[in-house]
Amino acid sequence: MRKKRVHEVAIAMGMVDELLRIGRENNAKSITRVSLKIGKISGIVTDSLKFAFDAVKLEHPVMLTAELTINEVPLIYDCNDCDKSFEADNFYFPSCPECDSFNLTLISGEEQDIENVELEV
Repeated sequence: MRKKRVHEVAIAMGMVDELLRIGRENNAKSITRVSLKIGKISGIVTDSLKFAFDAVKLEHPVMLTAELTINEVPLIYDCNDCDKSFEADNFYFPSCPECDSFNLTLISGEEQDIENVELEV
């Protein structure tokens, strides 16, 4: 479990660096809200990331009031045999529910993106 927490702290620190850069480029007085898109199979534990973000932001006055929202992106595949798109619960050996093919392309579920940043200028 310790490795997971360290992983999320490193992600939070990198995210805060990027948010501070965005704030500087826009002459922000404060960063008030941040929305993230995190894929279901990104390997990120969202509760741990929120906790790490709340701790790391305290070191930066411009971010003290920043609120973090995380939108989980589902795991979606396209079947290359029958062209059906479908959502999967599991990353391990999914097959198409329409034709049982394993010839799939991952469409979403790995995202780790800053979706939106609200600033006070």
